[in-house]
Amino acid sequence: MAFQSRRRGMRTHRRGWTRRRFLGTTVASLAAPMIIPRHVLGGDGTVGANETIALGAIGIGKMMHESHLRHFLRMPEVRVVAVSDVDTTRRETGKRQVDEAYGNKGCAAYNDYREMLAREDIDAIVCATPDHWHARIIIDTCRAGKDMYCEKPLTNTLREAKLVMDVVKPSGIIFQTGSQQRASRNFRYACELVRNGYIGDVKRVLVGVGGPPRPCDLPGEAMEPGLDWDRWLGPAPMRPYNSVLSPRGMHKHFPTWRAYCEYGGGGMTDWGAHHFDIAQWGLGMDQSGPVEVVPPKNPAAGKGVTFIYANGTEVVHGGPGGVTFIGTQGEIF
Repeated sequence: MAFQSRRRGMRTHRRGWTRRRFLGTTVASLAAPMIIPRHVLGGDGTVGANETIALGAIGIGKMMHESHLRHFLRMPEVRVVAVSDVDTTRRETGKRQVDEAYGNKGCAAYNDYREMLAREDIDAIVCATPDHWHARIIIDTCRAGKDMYCEKPLTNTLREAKLVMDVVKPSGIIFQTGSQQRASRNFRYACELVRNGYIGDVKRVLVGVGGPPRPCDLPGEAMEPGLDWDRWLGPAPMRPYNSVLSPRGMHKHFPTWRAYCEYGGGGMTDWGAHHFDIAQWGLGMDQSGPVEVVPPKNPAAGKGVTFIYANGTEVVHGGPGGVTFIGTQGEIF
């Protein structure tokens, strides 16, 4: 993080500011674990059988396999009991990962996640599927009465987001989406400075992320065995299989389905889900948003859309990778 001040003629990059009260934000809660067992809230420090959270995992790709499952399998208060994926190899890999961690063969594996949700012994769900499935899985999980962590972005469209909010809000379940940058010291610190007036009145915020998605124009390929392609498509339009969208088996890269609007939002909702969120946070607009959206002058450039807030502040898709707050007395990147 860099801080550039224009106060009293200074133009320096500074670090190590004394922490000040972050107005309107309970910072400590943002660094809390995703799941808080009851013994943490007041017990003897041990985890009993009835305090173990039974967890199901949906979408066994790179993020789930290399990150989420690894962390949950090390948590004594969590027991991963089931995995689900429409790809046989990924599904079996997830089951094997869990069974090897626990030294048994007790992890169930499902092609259809709804079979997992029907189990009364499962308390919570973690989801890392392609974006076009998020809304449907969130709603189904909520109606099954299970708590949930779902990877970002929340949904693939605004309409889906409104549907999700209408179901989740009155349900009483605990729900979180993947905005983990709010638990990062650098982002918290930058937003503290912005919201406490260190750069004066914020006039502009630049958010440097990738561009929007495009319609899927990939050619059809021969279907490979072991993948339930109809279920992979789910709520998306029917189209022939292409390995770019769902490479068979486990892989070390993030598949590029997110580049196509039927399945994701391109860089705008991939890294944008993180960085536009930080812009909102720094501006203190968590409960609000822009009042006007101005399209880019050159749509082919893949950037330039401008969000205008009621106080005149502009958030612009562009600039260096990351988030740049520009105020009357300085800038923070």
